[in-house]
Amino acid sequence: MAYMTSHKKRILDFLIEHKDHHYTIDEIIHALSVGDKKPGKSTVYRQISALLEDGVIRRFEAAGADSFVYQYAVGVGCEHHFHLKCSHCGNLLHMECDQLREVREHILEDHGFLIGGNAVIYGVCAACRSKSGTGGAKA
Repeated sequence: MAYMTSHKKRILDFLIEHKDHHYTIDEIIHALSVGDKKPGKSTVYRQISALLEDGVIRRFEAAGADSFVYQYAVGVGCEHHFHLKCSHCGNLLHMECDQLREVREHILEDHGFLIGGNAVIYGVCAACRSKSGTGGAKA
């Protein structure tokens, strides 16, 4: 790993502490802001780029937005499974399911499309559905 600046360490510590979530640059800045003191956007972008280059975080394309989200990646083992991300609370579930593996293989074999290891399916988790009283499969 390259040189560890104080900003880089704060960002990395935050992502490690919340390794089951994805965060946008703006969410990272907001989380690291204390009072009127907040890290500069260009500083966070620079440090995120360095962490990506170091291979300790991953970048995912955010659904329905023209932006990216970032997640701690060391030891998470996300290369061969899907993620389920709640669009209400942001919780990220690692989904290692034989049926999803079969879907990935079907899409490759029958449609010639290779799904990347960072595949994310967006919806609403059981806890959020329970809180909203919908309980059913509605997203």
